[in-house]
Amino acid sequence: MKNTLRIGKFLISTGVNGPGKRFVIWFQGCPLRCKGCFNPEFWDEKGGILMSIDDIMECINRAKGIEGVTFTGGEPLMQVKPLLELTKRIKEKGLTILCYTGYTYEEIMNERVPGAKELLKWFDILIDGPYKEEEKAPLLWRGSKNQKVYFLTERYKYLEPLVLREGLREVELRISTGEITMTGIFDTILWEKLINKL
Repeated sequence: MKNTLRIGKFLISTGVNGPGKRFVIWFQGCPLRCKGCFNPEFWDEKGGILMSIDDIMECINRAKGIEGVTFTGGEPLMQVKPLLELTKRIKEKGLTILCYTGYTYEEIMNERVPGAKELLKWFDILIDGPYKEEEKAPLLWRGSKNQKVYFLTERYKYLEPLVLREGLREVELRISTGEITMTGIFDTILWEKLINKL
C-alpha cells in the first residue's frame, strides 16, 4: 500500500544511533540477512506491523527534544516509495535524517534499488554496506570496517574526523517492566551474556 510502511520497532535514542537525541525506526524486512546481524528479528518481511505515514508522523511529533530520525532495520530501502513520502514529511518538520542500508552508495547511485537514489537528496547521513562479521571493528555508529559514513549535507560534516577513529563504539541499555532493550552497535556475545545473567 502506497501510504503505509511495515515497521518493526520505534525507540528514542540518545546518541548511539546517530548524532544527538533521535527517533529511531526499525523497518521490517531484509533480503540481505548478513551473517552476525545485530537485528535478525527484523528480517521477516511479514513481521512487524503496517502503519500509515500519518500514524508514524504522529509518533515522531510526540517525541520531545529530538533533532532527527534514524532509519534502520531490517532494510529501509525495501520500502522506497512510502519511505520517500515519510522522508519528505520528516524534513518539513526541520528534523535531520540518518539512514542505515546494507546496500552500498555505489549500488544506490547505479539504481540497483529502483527509486533509492532520489532518497539521497533528503538524507543528512547515509551509512552504507552490509555488516561483515570478518571485518567487525569498534567504530562509531557502524559494526564493520567496510561500512562507510556519508555526510550528504553540511549539518553534521564537523563529525567527519570522529567517525574515522576506532574505539568509539557506544551502547544504550534500557530496562523497563517486561522488556530489555539494547541499541547501538554491540557484539552479540555481550547481548547473550547479559540476557543469561538477567
